[in-house]
Amino acid sequence: MGRENKKEAVATLHREQIMKAAEQLFSKKGFAQTTIDDISKASEYSRRTIYSYYESKEDILHHIIEKGLVILKQDIQNAINLNDSFIDGYKLICMAMRKYQVEYPHSVNNVNTAKFSDFDIENLSETIKHILILGTEINTILAEFIEKGKEKGIVRQDIVPMLTVYILWSSITSFLSLAQTKGQFISKQFSISENEFLDYGFKQIINSILEVRI
Repeated sequence: MGRENKKEAVATLHREQIMKAAEQLFSKKGFAQTTIDDISKASEYSRRTIYSYYESKEDILHHIIEKGLVILKQDIQNAINLNDSFIDGYKLICMAMRKYQVEYPHSVNNVNTAKFSDFDIENLSETIKHILILGTEINTILAEFIEKGKEKGIVRQDIVPMLTVYILWSSITSFLSLAQTKGQFISKQFSISENEFLDYGFKQIINSILEVRI
């Protein structure tokens, strides 16, 4: 490993440790109540070191959001590439979204609640620009997936792919939130496993756009 590569690897490790500590604090105390001093203490890095990697507490959050979307995009792409079956690919996409919700809750929450009007388009950081690009890329991948479903005769011909992406995204994330908070209770109520509950919900959502229900 070259000197520059080794230096970047060390910097990446430090950034990851700071982000990890910040995530835990955001979950425990909330973003607004967490300070750089809190992050410094939890990560065991000085304030000066933290500021050498991140501009602010908000910048750390933006990098957390970015990381979650990078992983989600990769998982969705893999789900599609590894399956010729539209339904099997869809199920793996749902599981990728479940993983995203469980492992990157701050990314999920901020992506789902963000308003375009909140952004100062003229002064966006590179991280926020990348977040917006990632969101567009993920939507495009999903829209192309739905379009291929139409071409195969699996998805109804009246479906508008990109509009459908927004609707399915909202439906799946809302259902996953329900499963996360009340899944255990519902599963016991109907004597089914949590995975069976998830599978049932995912099927009901995709049935809304299929030529033949599953």
